[in-house]
Amino acid sequence: MTPREMLARAGEALTGDDNWAKAVARALGAYHPDGPRETIDPRSVSRWRTGAMEILPWAAAALPHILRDHADRLETEAGLLHDAADDAMVAADDIERALRGPRP
Repeated sequence: MTPREMLARAGEALTGDDNWAKAVARALGAYHPDGPRETIDPRSVSRWRTGAMEILPWAAAALPHILRDHADRLETEAGLLHDAADDAMVAADDIERALRGPRP
């Protein structure tokens, strides 16, 4: 996978759509070689995306970490959603039993 393909994959994973330059810029801020920051310039990300500029080596190296961190957050969220769905199923079963009333 090329750095531009990795950039696009990270962007689409972070936002779920095609408007991802700002999200990637925010995610890359944590990996800036001069120290973490809130964001980098989203115009740089846009230029990398179009091929107008080469992706900086530190940014290309950070992309797999960004994807892994995002995947970890999604896995955690998925686990919480599964737990909530299980709780909702139990509650729905309890409500259904209560509505049916006692069995003769």
